[in-house]
Formats: sequence, C-alpha cells, structure tokens
Amino acid sequence: MYPVMLEVDGRACLVVGGGGVALRKVQGLVEEGARVTVVAPDVVVPLREMSQRGAIEVKNRAYELGDAEGYALVFAATDQERVNRQVFEDATSRGIWVNVADDPKLCSFQLPGRVRRGPLQIAIGSAGRAPFAVRRLRQLLERRLGTEWGEWFEAAARYRKAVLGSGKERPSRERSYDLFFSNTVDRNKLTARVPSRTEESDWIGSEAVDHRMPSRDLAMARQDDCVTGHDRGFVSLIGAGPGCAGLLTVRGRERMLRANAVVYDRLAAAALPPDLDPRVELHCVGKNAGNHPVPQGEINSLLVRLAREGMRVARLKGGDPYVFGRGGEEAEVLQAEGVPFEVVPGVTSGIAAAAWAGIPVTHRREAVRVTLVTAHEALKSDGPQVRWDLHAQDPHATLVGYMGVTALPSVVKKLVEGGMDPSMPAAMVEQGTTSAQRSVVATLESLPQAVTDAGLRPPALFVIGPTVGHVEKLDWVRHRPLSGLRLLVPAAASQLIAAAEEAGADVLPVPMPVTPAARIVMAALPAHGCLVRDRADVDWLDEERDTVQWYDKVMMWCLTSEAAVRARGNGWEAVELPAEASCEEVVAWIASSLEDEASGGAEQR
Repeated sequence: MYPVMLEVDGRACLVVGGGGVALRKVQGLVEEGARVTVVAPDVVVPLREMSQRGAIEVKNRAYELGDAEGYALVFAATDQERVNRQVFEDATSRGIWVNVADDPKLCSFQLPGRVRRGPLQIAIGSAGRAPFAVRRLRQLLERRLGTEWGEWFEAAARYRKAVLGSGKERPSRERSYDLFFSNTVDRNKLTARVPSRTEESDWIGSEAVDHRMPSRDLAMARQDDCVTGHDRGFVSLIGAGPGCAGLLTVRGRERMLRANAVVYDRLAAAALPPDLDPRVELHCVGKNAGNHPVPQGEINSLLVRLAREGMRVARLKGGDPYVFGRGGEEAEVLQAEGVPFEVVPGVTSGIAAAAWAGIPVTHRREAVRVTLVTAHEALKSDGPQVRWDLHAQDPHATLVGYMGVTALPSVVKKLVEGGMDPSMPAAMVEQGTTSAQRSVVATLESLPQAVTDAGLRPPALFVIGPTVGHVEKLDWVRHRPLSGLRLLVPAAASQLIAAAEEAGADVLPVPMPVTPAARIVMAALPAHGCLVRDRADVDWLDEERDTVQWYDKVMMWCLTSEAAVRARGNGWEAVELPAEASCEEVVAWIASSLEDEASGGAEQR
C-alpha cells in the first residue's frame, strides 16, 4: 500500500449504504468539506437529518449500474456482499477509487486510523490485515498526544517559514530545525511546548530575518490589506463561566458561533459549543499545573496575528476574563497593537461554585462583603498583596480563594494568627458547577486535613465565612436524581436533553456528524454513560469511544432493543429502557439503574 492524504474539499464523493457504517464514512467526508451523496433504500435518522439540513444529498433507492460515474471517491458500506461487489466492479471499471467496508479484497484504497491535533495528522494503517491493531494503536496515541501538539505544529510551520526566509544554506537550516525540535519536545513523555518568539529568533541565529509580529507602524499601514472577505479582524474576550456549559452567556455563545477562530483555555474547553462549524480554527492554549505549553506572550501574539489576518477571534477564558484570568493583560496588548476588541463578561467561579455547593456568598445580617483573592499570595515571602490579618478581623465577610489547594494550610495559619475564629465555617469546592464537582465542609482549622482526606485537587477554591453554615439547607444540587451524572446524548433528542438536565444531569448534546469542537468537549470531563436511540447512535458513539474520557463504570441506556443488542455486541454495558417511554420515565429509569449500582459506582459519581 502506498500511503497518501487526499484533499476532498469540494469534491463529489459517493457512499452506498444507509446504516451506521455508512454514517461514519459520511461524517468523515463532510468534516473535510466533501460534497457527499448517499444511495440507499433507507437511511438512519442522523443521515436523514443531515440531508434535511442540506449537508448531504440522499437518494432513497437501491444502487444502480453507473451510479459511480462522476465521483472522485466511492464507498460501499452495505451489509449485502452482492451489492458491495457490484459497487466495487462498477467503480473500478470506470477508473474510480473505491473502498468497501471490512473487505480488503474489494478496496482500491484503505482508510487508516487517524489521530488529529490541529493541522497535525497521524495515520495508522495495516493494509486491511489487522484492523484491531490499528484501532488499539490509535487509542494509545490518542491518550499520549495532548492537545498542545496542535499549537506546537502551528509554531513549527511558522518557524520553518522564518528559517527559509533567513537565507541559510540547507545544513544550517537543518541545525535550526534540530534546535527547535530538541528544545520543545520531550521524546520520552511525548509532550510538546510552544516556544517564545525570542527563543525562535535565537535558534535561527543572527542571519534570520525578524519574523515576529510586524511593528505597530507597519501593522497600521497594512490594516487595509488584512481584510479577507470578512469584517476586519476583531477579538472577543469571552468568559466561559465556571465549568457548566449552561452558564456560558448568550452573547458569548453567539460570538463563538460567528468566529473564524477560537482560542480557548483548558478549563474553558467544556463550554465550547459542540455545534461549532468544523471550519472554525481551534487553538488550545490551556495550562496544567506545572505545565504551560503555550506561554502568555505567545498567546498574546497569537491573538494579534489571527486578528491581523482578518479573522473574528473568540478568546475563551474560564470564569470571567477580568477576574484572575489575565484578560486585562491580553486586552492591553490588543489595544497597544491597534486590534479592535470587546469583553464579554462571564459568571465568575468564586460566586457560582459556592452557589452550586449550597453556599450563598452574601446573606442578610451575616455577610455583607465578599472578597476574592488568589490564594497563592499566602505563599509569598516578599510582601504579599493580600492583608490576611485584616481579613481575619472581619466576621461579616465571605473570603473566596482561587487556586487554593496548595496554599490552604498557609492561608489558614495566617488567618488564625490574625485573630479569625478557628471554628469559622469553611469549605473547599473542586471543579465547581460541573458533573465532577466535589466539596468538603469543615471548620477553618480542620479544613486542610479534610481536603487532604477527601483527595481534592485543582482546580478548586475555598470559601470561608459564616454563610458556609447554610450548606445543609441550601445544597440544592445533590437532591436532584441525576446529580453528578455526565451523559452524552444525540443533539437531535432535544426533549430528552431537557428532561435529563432538569433532573440534574450534565448533558452533552453531540451533533451528527461529530464536530471537532464536540470532540474537545467530550474529552474535557469524564462521562458516566450515554443515551442512544438506535443502532446508528451506538455505531457513531463506538467510533468516538476513544475520544471521550470515561469513568470506570460506563453505562449505555438504550431506547430500543436493537440499540441494546448492538451495544452489548460492541462491548458496552447496556440497559434497555421501556419501549415508548416518556422523557420523564426515561429519566426515572436512569435514576433507578444508578441506585441499583454497587456502592463503588456511587462513589465514582
């Protein structure tokens, strides 16, 4: 087999068959911009919906001799060997490349397993001889290669352009490439980081041209050349909210749906609209504890560059951009560079996570002030900006500390030394407002040990003050029957989605075909299971199985017996729900099956 990558954008492709296998082929083609026609007597619901939206053309009839004429690629995906062979022979006789699902003998090309990180694509193939091995290798690479590789590859492309423009001879160019790779890639961990522009210039050497962003004077002179058919470049600094996708503002969602590029933080990934157009550029610039693959200076440069290319950029930041999110710094850079921008405020985590845990940050006659602080200020020995002694003397205030897990013991020590009552109610909330939220409530002096015993980890914040005492009465979240459950549901099942959300589930509506944004959202938080309607739903979810973070105990709730049979055949633990059940009955059955799980499963939730 000779490996190639084909450009199918705008090309006519034919898929014969209307089931789940055909659906997967159609999804991949549509995602890459192909013009797809489906020929089948009947098609599954997602294909019918795609046809109704104008995304594909469906011809509801059997395949006829000559149907392959005029197509760049042909795919046969029926469960009838005779039809598949007919399609293969018809296409090959006309010199058209054809692929027959699960039959290497009837293929003039194979579809490899694919791992994608932005423009970087890794294809894995076995010439059709060992597809199980391909799938497992793809699973391995999906887990090992983080999202930072997409940004790294963008930086590598930019770096290559600068090296080529430096006038170096080939041996010198190769040394520059070696420097880039060896300084940014951990070969053992398979992780990458995006270098700064200064590093790139140093590696290229004194002969290099200045490939950094043009000076402001040059940029202002070239602004009229930056229009690419859209409005002039514009950046929206958007607050994603605390984690729950439903707390993204209406304006924030609207700005992302209009954007050409979305630059998002790791903690904001769950708020990406799953139905975001697949053509939108997605740039992950998120940070993990101790790992900042994209430095802040590089993020600033990225925003300026995208805007100068004429793009409408949505910069998605966790919580509110101006509350400990460095949004002010990014806004100042945009202003200095002459890039028009706006700020779309978001729900800040300090207020929302507390409310989700049953804690009102203000309460009449108890707390009339709220102070938001970064807890790591307590670890500074060279003059921290937070006066812990003054906060300790204010019994009618609520103190909310961001980034508080590591610094909590030091914060407690300083507050107690400053005179705060050691028995003051206090709490720590991890991943607030999401299905993964956990919290502990204790007294001030006992909170550090309680957090250690519970194993709470960042991202988390602490809440200290008299209103924490209202938790037992006001913890509204835990009383919902599906509280803590993250559930994947086909986006078209709108009534089921509404019912599950009302019951407290964190529901991810997955569009068909699955978009790049939906894959990011699916990987943002662990899921407990999914709700499917038919065999096609099972098939598409099985194809995306490696994209999703799953808890150890995964359930598939099936609305039809055929879906349940298909799910069990694919290795899922499936629960068949009563036929013709109402939305409320479906929710009740899911809640009942959760109650029947072993106590270990309940602890996972």
